[in-house]
Amino acid sequence: MLFAIFISTFATVLCIMLLLLHTLFKEKLEIQKRLKSFAAPQDKNSGLIEGTLTDRIIKPLIRNTNGFVNRITPKNYFEQMERRLKEAGSPMNISASGLIFAQLGLITAATVGVLYVWAVFRPPLLKVLVVISILAGIIYIFPKLYLKQKILQRQKEIEKSLPDVIDLLAVSIEAGLSFDGAMAKLVEKMSGVLVQEFTGVLREMRVGVSKRDAFKSLIERVPVPNLITFIGAILQADQLGVSVGNVLRIQSSLTRQKRRHRAQEAAMKAPIKMLFPMVFFILPTIFIVLLGPVLIRMLEMFG
Repeated sequence: MLFAIFISTFATVLCIMLLLLHTLFKEKLEIQKRLKSFAAPQDKNSGLIEGTLTDRIIKPLIRNTNGFVNRITPKNYFEQMERRLKEAGSPMNISASGLIFAQLGLITAATVGVLYVWAVFRPPLLKVLVVISILAGIIYIFPKLYLKQKILQRQKEIEKSLPDVIDLLAVSIEAGLSFDGAMAKLVEKMSGVLVQEFTGVLREMRVGVSKRDAFKSLIERVPVPNLITFIGAILQADQLGVSVGNVLRIQSSLTRQKRRHRAQEAAMKAPIKMLFPMVFFILPTIFIVLLGPVLIRMLEMFG
């Protein structure tokens, strides 16, 4: 009986959601239907549906729900998730709308599952509410933690590869190439996160985007301080007519010097970080090994 009630409730909610989505996107669906009829009238009576199940059902459903998700999501939260996805390199090619929709779907599924368990086993209602709150909190926080980890990982990799990238650009420019040609040579000879970002910059410049706007977009995607300084120096040199090769050599030297200082700082912090494991784990073990037999003999003698 309870299972039938659960199935009927789930079906009712699903029908209401589908009806609501159809009402919201009715005009858009009619326009798309008319455009398809004009674009390919010969296929109207063919009765064939092309594409995979994902292309025909899942992707259009996600596209149709993007507008609904954008309306119900606070603007600040949506912009924050969109910015974090850009900085993380858009893992799994998911958009902010898709991520928020997945969060809402998981929270809804977790709530329905917990309520079903409550209806079957009848635990205290307070415990059910606590479990729902914990699951909702985990689903809300986990994507942020994952994106933060991806952002830190990308920034560390960019900081590590930036001096080598600047050196290759400087060598290419000194060999007679322009800055655009040096970036093309960089994309051809090297790989990594920073090289992929330069590939995107080069692609934007080839379709007509100005160098300043392309690099500003790069800074928005990768807000690494050393990279921001490097790009600012390049744009300023391009604006003032200064030799880009000299600027690149100076930036390469400064970047390597900063990396050396970070390594020295990490080495100076290492003894302090090693102090706590030594005090709580290593020294007690040494004391047990050295003083244990002495204490046992003393107990035997005085016992």
